[in-house]
Amino acid sequence: SSGINAEYGLDCVLRALGINATEADLIEFIGELPKEEGQDKDCVTYDQYAAKIKSNLDISNETDSLQGVFNAFDHMSDGFLTVSKIKGVLSNLGISFPESEIQMIVNQIGTDGRISFDQFQTLMLNTEEPL
Repeated sequence: SSGINAEYGLDCVLRALGINATEADLIEFIGELPKEEGQDKDCVTYDQYAAKIKSNLDISNETDSLQGVFNAFDHMSDGFLTVSKIKGVLSNLGISFPESEIQMIVNQIGTDGRISFDQFQTLMLNTEEPL
């Protein structure tokens, strides 16, 4: 299958879209693409490029959705979830959850009795690092 020269062609496409990527960014992006058997390592197909961009958008959309959920619990908008905030939202939803269990979860996930968005996101996406 035909493709564009990875560094030169991809750089041109991204610049046309208003994205000024460094050579290191391009090499990292290209390195993350799956290669087909027999494919020139210096070429990128449209399908590979489109799949990579779609996966980045999926992560972005997931993060936006999680931010909305986090914000629903963080009614004071201070960027943290506490036992009382979580208990309040669950109670408003008609869910009875022992405060001691909520406290245990907050202590396991958060720091200083609070959960930040990054910690919440890591928990919800089951990832090692925030996106």
